Amino acid sequence: MGGRAESLKHETEPRSGADRGNDLDFAATLLGRAGDASPRKAERTRLRLLAAIAGELSAGVSRSGLTVAAVAARAGLAHGTLYRYFADLDAALAALVEEFARFVLAALSEARAGEAGSRARVRQVTLVYTRLFAANAGLMRYLVGLGGADAGFAEAYRRLNRDWYRRMAAAIARRRGLADATDGGVAAMLPTAYALGGMVDEFLSQLYLRRDPALAEFAMDADAVADLLTDLWWRGAGGKSDFRPD
Repeated sequence: MGGRAESLKHETEPRSGADRGNDLDFAATLLGRAGDASPRKAERTRLRLLAAIAGELSAGVSRSGLTVAAVAARAGLAHGTLYRYFADLDAALAALVEEFARFVLAALSEARAGEAGSRARVRQVTLVYTRLFAANAGLMRYLVGLGGADAGFAEAYRRLNRDWYRRMAAAIARRRGLADATDGGVAAMLPTAYALGGMVDEFLSQLYLRRDPALAEFAMDADAVADLLTDLWWRGAGGKSDFRPD
């Protein structure tokens, strides 16, 4: 993933959108926070542990293959340190998912190109999400697998999706000119939001998780990926189609 992730970070726009560099690498962000002198030592150690777990998952380690020993070694800490901050590995994973959910929402919320609800705004959010997905492919593989899990840490990921889809549904309701874009309109547009969001996640999974050879060249161009997904999202959100069957 390294070369591909780096190629997706070419310079196209200011920090506000297209080129966020390591800002979109979750493990690197956690390590940066851990290296900051402002948090208390205990918080810095906790962040090092979370960064180590994120690093293991990003390196392709499965949940079943994840061990406390490997996490401690990557973090440069004693084996038992994790248990001073978390009850067990599952508790640490729950904290990681919560941190990542906040990280994703913050990154998407900072996409401010164009007016709210405009195509330019949708395109920038999509570009940021594409880059974020690619930069954290290993972690995204783990999170996508949480869809049907019963564990507590899976709920944080599902909550992230629910919150984001409600925001999408409100935007779709406004785009369609529904009179009630806060309650009834949002509820009516939730299925559309879930369908469009699922389309985006599935396509990015094809590009960066399953790495379909037929899409390898296309996957290298984050701008082209964002353009395609924005076009499909915009048409779906508008409730209109230019397609005319024979």
